[in-house]
Amino acid sequence: MKQRILSALGGLVVLAVVLSLFDTLVLNGAISIIALLAVYEFFHATKISENRLLTGVAYLVTVIIPFIPRANESDWLPVVLLPYIGVLFCILLATHKTTRVEQAAMTFMISLAIPLSLSSAVYFRDSYGTVIGLFYLILALGGAWFSDTGAYFVGCSIGKHKMTPVISPHKTWEGAVGGVVICTICMLLVGKLFEFAVPGFTIDYLRLALLAPVASVTSIVGDLSASLVKRQYGVKDFGNIMPGHGGVLDRFDSVLFVAPLIWGIVQNFPIAQIR
Repeated sequence: MKQRILSALGGLVVLAVVLSLFDTLVLNGAISIIALLAVYEFFHATKISENRLLTGVAYLVTVIIPFIPRANESDWLPVVLLPYIGVLFCILLATHKTTRVEQAAMTFMISLAIPLSLSSAVYFRDSYGTVIGLFYLILALGGAWFSDTGAYFVGCSIGKHKMTPVISPHKTWEGAVGGVVICTICMLLVGKLFEFAVPGFTIDYLRLALLAPVASVTSIVGDLSASLVKRQYGVKDFGNIMPGHGGVLDRFDSVLFVAPLIWGIVQNFPIAQIR
């Protein structure tokens, strides 16, 4: 537990530094690094990393995506993705004796899904500005981490009924409910904090109260999805960069699901504004 807490504190310090530079390219760089590490961990766990040519191209695309401006995304993504598809098939043709089609397909999916999902942080900033963008990003991170933390402590305290004993044996229904409740309370508190700290900042609390449980449940789905991959490939954690927590992907698996969810929702149902 001590190791887990110290790792979490260290991670929060790094996060605070990145968020303090939210309106600079430091954010894009941080997202690029996190995405690269997460993709590397996934490829290593699934043995795709053994094909260095295939994964080398995937790493390059992963690093580039968070730097594609939101305003020019529709113009630049095809420029990156269409040649990428062609290169993957060329590699598949050249190494068809050792590379399977499903490996190329998995490489393509993961090298796009992870950086595009994490790039929601950049889209928040580029679409809504520094203050509201930061608020939405904290909701995305909080929707995953508040839920995970709440579920962990409630589950350890009173959890008895296993949710998915084969996929994730430690998760309980009591923990899941506790995670949803704690996530909702914490996200409402985040809204209050922003209203208190930023003049003219207003929150639609009804929408926020409805969003929080959805984000929490989505977080659980993300966590279980990552656990399923680990079980099928026989690994305990995706990495060990954060002692007590595992790898980058272990810490951001839920964020990968929650961040694009919140991005899509606030595009249609804004939660915050500055008057």
